[in-house]
Amino acid sequence: MTREERLAEFEAEHAEWEAELLRLMEWKAIEKTLAGLYRARYAGDMTVLTAQRIDRFERLQQALLGSPAALAG
Repeated sequence: MTREERLAEFEAEHAEWEAELLRLMEWKAIEKTLAGLYRARYAGDMTVLTAQRIDRFERLQQALLGSPAALAG
């Protein structure tokens, strides 16, 4: 295997790892945001805006789990 082939293989593996890390970071950010919105709802925030934000983030989670049709809702 030549140096160029090893380098290409490494870059491909690194790209997969980086993509997985970015998905995990996005998931954690969504979880944190949703937790804050759920706390606000529990504390009595019954505004339409909060309900819409919760719905949007829950649909985004569903899309990340493999159901992109959830975003259309």
